[in-house]
Amino acid sequence: MKYLCFALLAVSGCVAPTYERGTYQFVGCHTVTQNPASDGERAFFAFIDLKAGDELFFKQINNNTGKATSVSTGVKC
Repeated sequence: MKYLCFALLAVSGCVAPTYERGTYQFVGCHTVTQNPASDGERAFFAFIDLKAGDELFFKQINNNTGKATSVSTGVKC
């Protein structure tokens, strides 16, 4: 069991995505109403698209401005 846990940790470290610091910003609780939004934005968690009724708390920031835009896939909780 010890070796299995070690192997899983080693493999997950090799395939884990790397993000720059500050890539996502906390935007508060939002309930997904449509996904994708009319402007093409998508709500997801760990590479899985969220469905209507799911909640999201973070939004990817704009690399040019360093700030997150308003959430277009849902409404505040």
